[in-house]
Formats: sequence, structure tokens, C-alpha cells
Amino acid sequence: MPKFREKYLPVTFGLNYAKTTREGYIMLCEGYMDVIAMHQAGFGMAVASLGTAFTLKQAQLLKKYTDTVVIAYDSDDAGINATLRCIRTLKEAGVKCKVLDLHPYKDPDEFIKNTGVGALQTRIREAQNPFFFEIEIKEKVFEMSDPASKTEFHRFIAKKLCEFTEPLERGNYLEAAAKKYSIDEMGLRELVMHINDGTTENKSE
Repeated sequence: MPKFREKYLPVTFGLNYAKTTREGYIMLCEGYMDVIAMHQAGFGMAVASLGTAFTLKQAQLLKKYTDTVVIAYDSDDAGINATLRCIRTLKEAGVKCKVLDLHPYKDPDEFIKNTGVGALQTRIREAQNPFFFEIEIKEKVFEMSDPASKTEFHRFIAKKLCEFTEPLERGNYLEAAAKKYSIDEMGLRELVMHINDGTTENKSE
């Protein structure tokens, strides 16, 4: 079992090891037991955000060592909500991120014990874009068989697209979202323009 120095414990557990890896990313877990299990399995880039919530200070610290974070929080409701908050915090700090899908298991430790290292490596390669993770979670709130509810869902997507300030990036995400959710691309583009202009009320908050 690796012995973790105390220097980073109040902020991010395991960073003293993770900062020296050459994987190109840091994996962010919820608890120190997950980090220990990950390091034992060979994933030395794992760290844990100890405390009640991942903070901007922690995100800024991680940014010193990487520009990409893979979020590996628990897959239960509490973990999903924490992941959504973490995405926003990392974005504020200017750190790119992806979200690791651990289903049907709760946490990285449980996933490794049941599926092995190879399966986790595959999940890491397939880690989800945070934009689509947020949309996927929000989709569960809407009833897609109801036209009114489906329209509100599309409005939510349009509002998320408005968060992209760079036209090219927004256009790429708009095209991908329209394809993924079978939305008329021109209609979605017009809705985004209306929301940006403040001419369409978004009721999906």
C-alpha cells in the first residue's frame, strides 16, 4: 500500500503521486479508499477530493499539473450531483474534464474488484464528455413521449449550447446534439439564437 505524504491531504489526497504520472490526465475520486485501490491497481493518476465538496481551490491546484481531469465519483444520486457540481467548478478553473461511467458498480474500488483493470481502462478511454453527461442526466426529468415535455428538454439543450462563447465550438456541439437526440438542426440553431437574443423564455431551469 502506498504511503501518502501529508502535504496535499487537506486539499487533494494522492496528488503527491498523481502529479508525477505521464498519463496526461488526473482521475478525481471521492474518497481516499478509492485512491488507494486505484494506485494498487496501477492507476497512479488517481486523487481524491476530501471534504464535503470539490472546491475552486482544488481545481486550481490540479490545473498546475494537468489540463484534463477524469471524474470518477460514485454512481449513486449523491455522486451524480457531486459530479455535476465538479464539472462546473473545473470549468470555472479552466480545466477540461470527462466523466467516468462506473455502472453498474458504485465506485472505482468496487468496479475494479468486479471487472478488473482492463475493463476500467476501457471505461477511461470511453469517458463521457461533460456536456452530454449533463444532458443525459437532465433527460431523465422529461417525458419524451409528451410533445410539451420534449420541447422543454430541447430548450434545455439550447440553453446549454448558449454557454459556449466560441461560435465554432458551439456549432460543433449543436451539430452533435441535434444528431444524438434527433432534433432538427436548423430548428435547434434558431432556438439557440432566440435564447441568446433573450426573445425566448427558457422554462426548463
